[in-house]
Amino acid sequence: MFWGGSRLKDELPNLITDYTDDRIDGAAYRLRVGPEVYVSPTGEPDDPRNKPKTQLGPGQGFTVPAGQFGFLLTEENVKVPPTAIAFISMRASYKFQGLVNVSGFHVDPNYDGRLIFSIFNAGPGPVHLARGEECFLIFYSTLDRPEDVKVKEGHDSIPSNLTGPIAGGLQSFAGLLSKINENDKKVSDRVNTLEREQAILKWAIALAVGALISVGLRDCSFTRPSDQAKSGISAPAPRAP
Repeated sequence: MFWGGSRLKDELPNLITDYTDDRIDGAAYRLRVGPEVYVSPTGEPDDPRNKPKTQLGPGQGFTVPAGQFGFLLTEENVKVPPTAIAFISMRASYKFQGLVNVSGFHVDPNYDGRLIFSIFNAGPGPVHLARGEECFLIFYSTLDRPEDVKVKEGHDSIPSNLTGPIAGGLQSFAGLLSKINENDKKVSDRVNTLEREQAILKWAIALAVGALISVGLRDCSFTRPSDQAKSGISAPAPRAP
């Protein structure tokens, strides 16, 4: 059975750090973006590959570009009793912007620690968030037959084994467009270079041909009068009749 608002008010002060009644949202409690985030690189020139995790100050903002993943650490430390299970979700206002929770939808019994939300921006544009925003919801439900389970330790930071697989960048539409534009620029630059080289080569060939023609004409002008003079001197004189 899911816990209603009244039970949440009774139970959550002992289960969630920095609890306040005004974050009760029907049968759920709103969790906030915490001190550490990681957003996958887009592959664009101004977005370096293998970028580090970001440590956020109070109210500091960040952006999840379209088509990219993000890991968000919660501000709160969350506990789930061994007699209950919890469910997590994104708030509707953020879903409408394109954010999708892909980290799973439950928290195990006897969990203790911060939560890491894995999100994907399936929307057409970037989503801007900030530390302290109430982006997430958590629901609690009582187990009908609770079992004795070990405490499952939560997270104090985002593990590197999560960020490693996406650190090289993802082939989003924005990243593909950036690569297409980059390759198009390279091709254009190469074509311009080839055109310049061909123009220089044509100019050099024309200059060489012109020089050869000029030399040929000059040789002809020097040799023809000399040949005519020689033929006039050696010709026999006409005989008298």
